[in-house]
Amino acid sequence: MKSLRAAQPILVLIALVALLAGLTVIVREISARSGFLVERPIVLFVWLGGLVIASAIFAWVIRRSIRRADSTSSGLMLVATALTLASPLALMLLQHPSP
Repeated sequence: MKSLRAAQPILVLIALVALLAGLTVIVREISARSGFLVERPIVLFVWLGGLVIASAIFAWVIRRSIRRADSTSSGLMLVATALTLASPLALMLLQHPSP
């Protein structure tokens, strides 16, 4: 049970990503008949709203996990979660270097 508690942030992150992707697919299918110029803003608003809600939930889970971190494995799982979140950002910075 303790190992599951240590992995809770990464599991919540995976669940939120899956939920947001599924919600986007549903919205895209519903708005597909409206045409491209209507579909794009609707999908964008769903993504933005979903990201705001997901980031609030994820921040709450991380805050609670940091307060409960009582062992080395909990700390290592938090570091793994941070690296998982930071790796796409690092790849994006490598693709667009500043002049």
